[in-house]
Amino acid sequence: MLARIQRRLAALYDLEPMPDVECFVCGPELAAELAGDDAARRREVLLVLEDDDGVHVALYLAPEVLAELARRRPAFDAVQLATEGVSHFLYLAFRERNAEPVSRLELELQAEVDKYAVGLGVGAGALAGNGVGVFRERQRLLRERSRVLRERLFARARFLDDPGTDEGERYRLAHRAAARYAAQLEARYVDAGRLEELALELRRFYRVGARDKLALAAQ
Repeated sequence: MLARIQRRLAALYDLEPMPDVECFVCGPELAAELAGDDAARRREVLLVLEDDDGVHVALYLAPEVLAELARRRPAFDAVQLATEGVSHFLYLAFRERNAEPVSRLELELQAEVDKYAVGLGVGAGALAGNGVGVFRERQRLLRERSRVLRERLFARARFLDDPGTDEGERYRLAHRAAARYAAQLEARYVDAGRLEELALELRRFYRVGARDKLALAAQ
């Protein structure tokens, strides 16, 4: 599942070959050593250590999440946690490869957008098929999927960190911006069946920094 998510995101964003995320998954012991109780509480944590030798990365997913991902049809929440983790890993690697800084806000905002894009199936042949009737029916289903997905991702979201805390405010800001941006994408591209343009817009969003991401989301 992690490899599948990585391939989908890499194809969507036209990324150069990246390290295999599955090689960087760590267990609870290392996660607890580096992140304390926070790792178990969040169930998904990208662990980053920077020293003179460079940047060292590990991705923690709770054992129950990994077990759920191994099922034939894993639960929605497990897939979203996995997508968030893979998104963090890829975006950090992308910025590091281009010698560009990245903030925690950028990582969280991009992950929220990635969960929408992966759930929608952008770049995965969502509208594949022959015939006008088939195309229209699949376009209708895609519009419906987008609305349901935005409801589950953004309207029903719960936060682990209290409002007013640094982490709580960062997650809420990223969440609000991603919710606005996803609504824009739906109105401008999904409803009109402009899937190729949607993919191009997502690629543009991926390559700008936090300030420009927030500006795009506010349009």
